[in-house]
Amino acid sequence: MQAEPRIFAHDAIPLNFSVAAGASFGFAKTIERATNTGTGFVAGNTYTSVANSVELLVISVDSEGRMTEWKIINPGTANTVPSVLTFNGPTAGTTTFNVIELGIPSTDERGACIYVGKTGANGTLVVKMESGQIRTFTGVAAGSFLPILVSNVLRQGTDATGATTTTDVDDVLALF
Repeated sequence: MQAEPRIFAHDAIPLNFSVAAGASFGFAKTIERATNTGTGFVAGNTYTSVANSVELLVISVDSEGRMTEWKIINPGTANTVPSVLTFNGPTAGTTTFNVIELGIPSTDERGACIYVGKTGANGTLVVKMESGQIRTFTGVAAGSFLPILVSNVLRQGTDATGATTTTDVDDVLALF
């Protein structure tokens, strides 16, 4: 039986597929704070990085409005390890983070299911499964819910015969 049976998703993260090169879309899965001089952040508000469109939900702040706890709610795109993400403090300064792992956030213990809104010519989706295996799904239809557990959606993957496949779907949500 399923390790954690789920009937309904309690959260959805949009995945941006705008990267045009490389094997990965560059989703920021894990980040660590490098500097914390930005002030004026407010718990409960969301903030977007200056580059790569990573969006954080601020969970808590100190007395000067510096981030003390956060959650990635949109992993952005085109990140690498190590990318540096900069968030401008609403009052002053900046807070920076180093990207230390790529993939879909919140998939350390359990992968995410996938919803595909649009498809290309082949309906191809390359994913890294919860097990760590890279798999290609073809013939995926627009509006499909895929009850597979993935830790990342990849731009490209290589199958057992050595052929490279490219994801050609869009408007994808990672469902938790």
